[in-house]
Amino acid sequence: MKNLFFPKRIPEPKIMDEAEMSAFETLSVDSYNRWIIPLVDNVLEKVDNLENLFILDVGCGPGFLARELASRSLKNEVIGIDTSTIAVKMARKNTKSLKNVSFVIGSVVKLPFPKDYFDIVICKDTLHHFSNVKTAIKEMFRVVKPGGFLYIHDLRRDVPNYLLKRVTPPHSITEKLIFYSTRAAYTKEELNSILRKLGIKKFHIATRKVTRSVATRYKKIGVDTMRLKEGFVSRYVVLIRK
Repeated sequence: MKNLFFPKRIPEPKIMDEAEMSAFETLSVDSYNRWIIPLVDNVLEKVDNLENLFILDVGCGPGFLARELASRSLKNEVIGIDTSTIAVKMARKNTKSLKNVSFVIGSVVKLPFPKDYFDIVICKDTLHHFSNVKTAIKEMFRVVKPGGFLYIHDLRRDVPNYLLKRVTPPHSITEKLIFYSTRAAYTKEELNSILRKLGIKKFHIATRKVTRSVATRYKKIGVDTMRLKEGFVSRYVVLIRK
């Protein structure tokens, strides 16, 4: 891990307040087609039956991921959970037209669901927020049904330096969100070590690539290929099957 912009992981200073959550909501709206849609496509490509899925969105934020998942099939049921009352209020507002999605306030270290409950558990861009990442992963994996999977999508601390230089020093709220979140993130190597220490064997960690077919697919909905590549290279995906 040479030449890292942030050689050492530094946890985020605090939970997002209302102004920061509002800024993140705006950023999510502006980036919906290149953030949310490709992620949901990637998740659903990993299941044979696209209906009657029971899905948990951990760290749901303003609810856009849950909304996209629920809108793909009204026969699916999606539950979002977040510790932030502000986030849950936003999520309910942003999904009010859908009847197959709901939200609860709660913590990842003690999910209010029984063992083997969900077909899919998703944690998008939130893992770096958790103060006890091992407990968080164990708890998310606990509520996955046998045959289901946990899908973790998060920032990489070893993101290419040229991207971080754009927000260094951070001035706006959005730049601060990117800067501090990346600084608090894990590298793929660190996460690999964490999963092995937990005794988890069936997992795969990778950074998604923008192939020609992927670029063409999302260009049709107005996604700039270079921005899509930057979004992919800034993150990793962990797939853990049960």
